[in-house]
Amino acid sequence: MFYVAENGKVEQKEQTAYPPKKGTAAIGMFHEHQWEEVAEKFQILYTPFQEISKYAYYECLDGFDFVCINTIDYQNLYGGQRKVLFYLEKDFFLIFSDEPIKWKKMMENSIALLGEKATINRLFFDFFAKLTGSDISLFDDLEKEIVELEQALITAQKRDCVKEIISLRKKLMILKKYYEQILDVLEGLEENENNIFDEKTIRCLNRLEKKTERFYENVLNLRESVTQVRESYQAQVDINLNHIMRIFTVITTICLPLTLIVGWYGMNFDMPEYNWNHSYGMVIILSIAVVSMSIIFFKKKGWF
Repeated sequence: MFYVAENGKVEQKEQTAYPPKKGTAAIGMFHEHQWEEVAEKFQILYTPFQEISKYAYYECLDGFDFVCINTIDYQNLYGGQRKVLFYLEKDFFLIFSDEPIKWKKMMENSIALLGEKATINRLFFDFFAKLTGSDISLFDDLEKEIVELEQALITAQKRDCVKEIISLRKKLMILKKYYEQILDVLEGLEENENNIFDEKTIRCLNRLEKKTERFYENVLNLRESVTQVRESYQAQVDINLNHIMRIFTVITTICLPLTLIVGWYGMNFDMPEYNWNHSYGMVIILSIAVVSMSIIFFKKKGWF
């Protein structure tokens, strides 16, 4: 399917002339399975789709640009990445993906919104801009999740948040890598070595790059916030551990005099108090007194 701009209008066509006629420009959208067929038809330097790098990249060759983007679903960051390929010549763009219907609907919405202002360069820019995600509600949701997690830790409403911290770090790592690849590609497109884009589109790409940089900085800030939550959690774990160790230390200290008494009277020789009728009772009273005095002392110190 092609979207052909001619005489100030953009129309859908099954086929288009190649190379484009003067005053005509076109965007073609295809399924990734059609990559080999289309590449041979338009004499594109062909690389098997499966062998194309799993990482995003921008490549400027003689007369055309080649771009690979691994898109993400902002509603399901764990849903995996979808590869989108761009073959860009002046006035002739080809887009390949495994979700052509989704992207076609997006393209048609852009055409309807732009109306008479629709051009191939503008449609390409709108399409590329949607890949970065214009909705920043994801950042709001992540920030809210981080704040709530930190609050739960501070108020002791939550004792274990390892899973939440790991989940947040994974989401932010996915976003960080995604925006890094978008920035790399935008930097290459802005150089415009093959004179594919007009000055207006270059300015739009520059604005998009700045916007993506802000998104990238938001991700870095959120990563720092998660790191602070992790440190707070670790500090809370250390405090709890210190509290437990203090309790064991107090118990050990209370029992230490009793151990001394047991060791003293466990010796295998006669002691003078053995012949006293009240010696057994006195040892019991002494043990109780030692334990009681230790408990009173530790409570006054606030140790438990």
